[in-house]
Amino acid sequence: MTSEPHRRSDGRDTVVGWSALGAAALAVFAWAACCVLPMALSVAGLSLAGTAVFAGQRTWLTVATVIVLSAGWWMVWRRRRACVLDATCAPPSGLMVGLLSAATVLTGLALIWQPLIEPYFLMLLRTARG
Repeated sequence: MTSEPHRRSDGRDTVVGWSALGAAALAVFAWAACCVLPMALSVAGLSLAGTAVFAGQRTWLTVATVIVLSAGWWMVWRRRRACVLDATCAPPSGLMVGLLSAATVLTGLALIWQPLIEPYFLMLLRTARG
């Protein structure tokens, strides 16, 4: 009787991946909540006054995102390295790598929001208001 090697992951990687993606999306929202999002909503005739709470916490949210994202990529690196030495381990899931990749892109977007993206969108919104 032959047994197959145990190749299941414990699910922590998926939790970290989803956490990183959620944190990154929240960081982007926090950076947009300062100026662009409220102005865009007012041009559309809507209001979202609660965005000021997120805008005030954008630095901390971004730092937390970078920490969770770093932990996720460290887990991927560590698991890939372990699987080179031990063929019975489960390699990092494609879902986790995809989630971390999406979170990395969103975090990059959050980091370049204020110096590059926000001025462009503010100019567009000013011209749209007439």
